[in-house]
Amino acid sequence: MHDEMVMMDPAQGKYFSLNPIATRIWDLLENPNDIDSLCELLLEEYEVDPGQCIEEVSSYIREMTGLGLLIRI
Repeated sequence: MHDEMVMMDPAQGKYFSLNPIATRIWDLLENPNDIDSLCELLLEEYEVDPGQCIEEVSSYIREMTGLGLLIRI
């Protein structure tokens, strides 16, 4: 599906569809990163206000953590 990703959490029996930017964030999380580091990388690739980037990446991380798809380390 082009730049999108579909994931399944077998524990929950749910599928999750990630848009291209969420997929990019997911890819960047292959290596542990804090939100500031993620936004630095994303700002190099996308035209977005730095404040908006921090807000939206933070929201994404909270949502994925709440769903049990990410674990904070």
